[in-house]
Amino acid sequence: MASTHSCKSTEHGEAWIVKEDDEWHLNINHVATEQNLEENGYLEEESQTIDSVVLNVLYCPYCGERLSEGKDETIPSFTFHDFSKW
Repeated sequence: MASTHSCKSTEHGEAWIVKEDDEWHLNINHVATEQNLEENGYLEEESQTIDSVVLNVLYCPYCGERLSEGKDETIPSFTFHDFSKW
């Protein structure tokens, strides 16, 4: 079962931190605004996800809380998904 970290900075945005397979991941979505819809014909509605990035983390970058107990280092990696075009 996945664990989730919550802090004040992640309450209202398109960012969340979740633990999966003993790794903590910061997930950030960039969502479409009215201006994005005007500039990109592939987007259909406001709040549609334009792109998404997932980074592995040891600490919350917003509140500083240590997330990985007993783990002092990690190999930096990320996943990026671009949904703005097909």
